[in-house]
Amino acid sequence: MNVSLLDILNKLPEEDKTNFRSLNKSLFKANNKVCIVVDDDPTGNQTVYDIPLLTNWDVKTLVSEFNQSSTFFLLTNSRSLSAVETSGIYNEIAQNIYQASKITGKNYSIVSRSDSTLRGHFPLEPKTLKETLGLDEAITVFIPVMFEGKRVTVNDTHYIQEEDDLIPVNETPFAQDHSFKYSKANLKEYIEEKSGGVIKSTEVFSISLDTIRQSNTDVLSENILKIPAGSYCIFNSVNYSDLDKVTNALLGAEKLGKQIIYRTSSSFVPSYIGLKPKGLLNQDDLLKESNPHGGLTIVGSYIKKSSEQLQEALKLFDATTTLEVNVEQVLSSNSKTYLTTVINQIDSNLKIGKNTIVFTSRKLVTGADTSSTINIASTISNALVGIVNGLSVRPKYLIAKGGITSHDLAIKGLEMRRSKVIGQIQPGIPVWKMGSETKFPTLPYIVFPGNVGTTKTLKEVITKLS
Repeated sequence: MNVSLLDILNKLPEEDKTNFRSLNKSLFKANNKVCIVVDDDPTGNQTVYDIPLLTNWDVKTLVSEFNQSSTFFLLTNSRSLSAVETSGIYNEIAQNIYQASKITGKNYSIVSRSDSTLRGHFPLEPKTLKETLGLDEAITVFIPVMFEGKRVTVNDTHYIQEEDDLIPVNETPFAQDHSFKYSKANLKEYIEEKSGGVIKSTEVFSISLDTIRQSNTDVLSENILKIPAGSYCIFNSVNYSDLDKVTNALLGAEKLGKQIIYRTSSSFVPSYIGLKPKGLLNQDDLLKESNPHGGLTIVGSYIKKSSEQLQEALKLFDATTTLEVNVEQVLSSNSKTYLTTVINQIDSNLKIGKNTIVFTSRKLVTGADTSSTINIASTISNALVGIVNGLSVRPKYLIAKGGITSHDLAIKGLEMRRSKVIGQIQPGIPVWKMGSETKFPTLPYIVFPGNVGTTKTLKEVITKLS
């Protein structure tokens, strides 16, 4: 049932206006830990800037990053993988982090970053990291808020805000995701549901907004210290004032020796490391290099919001610059010839300066079970990768719409190994500067999540880049 945000705020104590963000920066630095964000999807850097993004995690690479960065992301794309594959990858990552930490003599904090609409391998990912790293005494802190996308947690229930209405996340299309369905918006009940009943909702701790706003951070830290080892804990937040205070208390508890592993969405990371907010990037920030070619937008995400945004964006294009990739053709034996035709048309458009949009047909094709559905999605994603691989003309920019799409196009299509997020073009929409090893070095690469923005946001981004 929808509730009014205004009604809730009127019943709450005033938020604490202390500048905890700057205090967090000092406390994070004093704790002398490298923050490693193990991200299940490439969109998790949508709230940060000037932070490295890595697509491989061998010990040598991690040692190098430990020695030069205080925070970095490891992009696993595990949301597109099976539970078995995910378990293997997270186990490998944890083993290599452990070795790199021993070699460099540097400690670390681990954030398992995932979706603010609760889709993903949970509790598998943080549990695997915790167990493989030997963090036996750690609690798991669960904070899925993402204010840029209007996701908040109130009274232990996770909501998506639409104007003044708060819609429980289980009543949105995200809860019907074909790979990660769930039925509970109350996060205690969600944890019980996703753990198959192993973790009981009655055993999950939570810190209310009343407690957060009325207590000082020393008291909050003491409350965190008292949470028994191995427990799960939820923190409610409706804005960065709440979250910055929460992370200050968590950093304080860590300083006093509390082991914590984090399962969060995107808003947590800048709050935790004390990253000062930065304004949105403009066209001059993004298109510094002279390039007469057209820009390219590729839409792979199938979710309802992406399809609505696509329909608006299509108004900017004509018949020659609109290319629909037919999924049935991609899954057929004639796919190679078909994709070559698509690539040639894109190259032709880009060369003469025409912005072009490419999208997969909107009919959702699924398999008999979750595993076969993921395999079909992988085949479609590989086709989009093949399109980027096959380009001979460098686009002015590349927008990739959808988490799995943007990951595969960057790593497999552009052959990215390390890049840097330079900021956001719109709230929640990060821009990467491609590394020197990629197919198109320094290319502005816009990672557009499937679930962010209004129906007009994709259209607005394309217009901004034109």
